[in-house]
Amino acid sequence: MSDLVRINSNQVVTDSRSVAEHFGKRHDHVMRDIEAYKKDVPNFGEMFHETTMPDSYGRQQKVYLINRDGFSLLVMGFTGEKALEWKLKYINAFNAMEKAIKDKHVKQVTSDKTKEMRAEAMLRNSISKQAKMMMEIAKMSHIKAYQDVMMAKAGNILAGENVLPMPKSERERQPLGWFCKQIGKPTTWATQLGKMLKLKGIEKRPGVNGEFVEDHAKGNHQKQVQNFEWYVDYLLPIVQREFTN
Repeated sequence: MSDLVRINSNQVVTDSRSVAEHFGKRHDHVMRDIEAYKKDVPNFGEMFHETTMPDSYGRQQKVYLINRDGFSLLVMGFTGEKALEWKLKYINAFNAMEKAIKDKHVKQVTSDKTKEMRAEAMLRNSISKQAKMMMEIAKMSHIKAYQDVMMAKAGNILAGENVLPMPKSERERQPLGWFCKQIGKPTTWATQLGKMLKLKGIEKRPGVNGEFVEDHAKGNHQKQVQNFEWYVDYLLPIVQREFTN
């Protein structure tokens, strides 16, 4: 078909006379078919451009320059062996283009899925490492209560939610503010009490004199913080003895 088309003003075009010759049709019939589209095709002027060309006698005759879209519209209405051949080539080219687009899409989806699976594997690996670290800490501790807490944390990390409740001691425990009230001090004196206990060598020892507990941060219920609560039977006698007049 290279003899049928040419470049005209940076656009691939043909003309009604060449189309008639290529498909074995009378030129006036091709012109008639083209002009039948005038009233029904909104962008007719873009597909078919009326002009003149000299015939074999040098006389200027009316012809239409036809762009790719106009050519496809026109030839789709033709019958005959050459028209059928062109239509089959057009269909094959369209199918090849559609397959190329689908293959590209499948390749992109596969690539995205691979990236997603890799990210998920990295996340699971990180979670597994965190849980393993908790278990190792539990093994290194000689305090049963602390071991139970670490093992519960490891299980919750692996599960992705709090499915294992944190172990609780049967011994009553309270924060330092509670002990302040027992000796007639305001709860705000808790920081001072903590400093004084530390000076006497009494420090936080999970499982021995208290336990760490999860709680909400003051003024922010979305944030979890870890606080230490003292065993009442351990600390209350000390506080009453050391800090009451």
